[in-house]
Amino acid sequence: MKRLVFLTARLPFPASSGRKNVMYNYCKILHETYGYDITVISYLEEGDDPNKKPDFINDVIVLPNVSAKKKIKNLMLKTFFQRKWPMQVSLFWDSINAVRIKEVLDEIKPDVVIADMVRMTEYAQEYQGYKIADLDDMLSIRYERQLSQDMASINPYGAYLYSLPKNVQKILSSSGMKTAILKSEVSLLKRYERNIAKSYNKTVFVADREAKILNNELNFDRAVAVPLGVDVEYYGEFFDKQKKNQHTIAFLGAMSVAHNEAGAIHFIRDIFPLIQERVSDAKFIVVGGGITDQLKKAAKGNNSVIFTGRVEDVRTEVGKCQVFVCPLTFGSGIKTKNLEAMAMGVPVVTTTIGAENINAIDGQDWLVADDDREFAQAVVDLMRDDSKRRDMERNAFQFVEHCFTWKVAEKRLKECLPNGE
Repeated sequence: MKRLVFLTARLPFPASSGRKNVMYNYCKILHETYGYDITVISYLEEGDDPNKKPDFINDVIVLPNVSAKKKIKNLMLKTFFQRKWPMQVSLFWDSINAVRIKEVLDEIKPDVVIADMVRMTEYAQEYQGYKIADLDDMLSIRYERQLSQDMASINPYGAYLYSLPKNVQKILSSSGMKTAILKSEVSLLKRYERNIAKSYNKTVFVADREAKILNNELNFDRAVAVPLGVDVEYYGEFFDKQKKNQHTIAFLGAMSVAHNEAGAIHFIRDIFPLIQERVSDAKFIVVGGGITDQLKKAAKGNNSVIFTGRVEDVRTEVGKCQVFVCPLTFGSGIKTKNLEAMAMGVPVVTTTIGAENINAIDGQDWLVADDDREFAQAVVDLMRDDSKRRDMERNAFQFVEHCFTWKVAEKRLKECLPNGE
């Protein structure tokens, strides 16, 4: 059997979040359709359990998490002094882990190595065999968009900030420092993403637009778009069966991720009060782990905002809500959360950023609004108009079923493999 090693920053199972869902299904397709024996070499996130691996993954090798001391050393030397690595790489690099990964690659001699996002690509830079950089989306675009935001209200570092010493956190949290670091990160990422594309056999994005940007700039065709898929059978299991809780609104995602945190805070502060003026008993359910102090502060005094924390099965929370919102003001790639909600039969109200690269029809498959009052009115209309809501539930489900199944992704993934398999 052919062998494949997947270098990941978090376990690709269970399929409980956008990125995990992608990696989970990649592994499943690569084993069941293309016959690869899969070894995962991974860091662990909170709640990850390597003993719960699915049958289509042969082995899981766990890497020790990078210490705060090593992260600071990498940042100071490689990012700020040498200007060699973006922070995304420095925060995940450990020379001891690099030796361990090389030993495994030398022993297994895989036919293919896949590196999960920018942060893991450095570990396979020297590998001479066939390798794929699965970048997901173009982080340089995502971070560049963050620069247009109010720096006082966002945390561009995500959960990594809280792994650093308190005095370092304080220094990094000033608006001026955040702006300077983001500008630096955008510059480093642009260069690093392009170097990765040159040194890897294939570079994968979820959005066709971002693959085209890289191919046009570098005058080659090695960047490939593999669209996200949604397990319609899984997410649609309760479609049209589960009773909706009256006047409930859901949002889903890891809240330690900057665009999710900023979007949730914006909704709580600026949009949800407008909804409550019209629907006094409305509830906003925030589904996902990593609830930050900023989020808690934004919701303080509003008992109608509910944080579930991380849940094992998002369908149990999102699927019973009347409306799903995606109030993102920056980001990149494809927002899987929207597709999952649509597959659950929950109508979506999103911003233009949230709608990017999906091509659903506004007013038919979902509602798109960037103005706060228009966004709030769209949510209220769906909660009050049962007929409109049910029509959109059916349209949304059919759209995902036709355009975003893993069968579509399966064909595009084949193009990334050696000789097109």
